[in-house]
Amino acid sequence: MTYPEIHTEIKSILNKKMRVNQQNPSYTANFYDDFGLATWELNLLLYNIEDQFNIRLENGLENKLNTVNQLVTVVYKEKARQLSN
Repeated sequence: MTYPEIHTEIKSILNKKMRVNQQNPSYTANFYDDFGLATWELNLLLYNIEDQFNIRLENGLENKLNTVNQLVTVVYKEKARQLSN
């Protein structure tokens, strides 16, 4: 998957499953400041990401991520790792 494809999927999850009130969340959008998510909500988002992309993310990631771009990067790297195995 390409970086923009992953971003599009994450935007879809944010809009449909997390009900974020932004139609087009940018790469620089902050989960806490722009979307008003709590840590447990970010954890729920990560669960949905794992389910959607069929990947396993590291534990405690909700404490390390702040922006959509950071999440896209993590998913991109994990998908690339899966393909190389």
